[in-house]
Amino acid sequence: MLDLTILTDNNTLIDRYYLGEPGLSFWIDCGDKKFLFDTGYSDVFIRNAAWMGIDLTLMDGLVYSHGHNDHTWGTL
Repeated sequence: MLDLTILTDNNTLIDRYYLGEPGLSFWIDCGDKKFLFDTGYSDVFIRNAAWMGIDLTLMDGLVYSHGHNDHTWGTL
């Protein structure tokens, strides 16, 4: 089983009230392993994860798709 949750994107769902930004971050839950894929441009992924009830300290690894700041600056 694989669950993919969008933590950061440049769009937000109507009536969900999560933050958006021109960046990208996914939470990937593979059951026994959990990964953070990209971190977006700021701390938006952290705030959205908290609102969604996702504990980022449980991650087994961090994967960057590439080095552009809209995918990596969230860790700065």
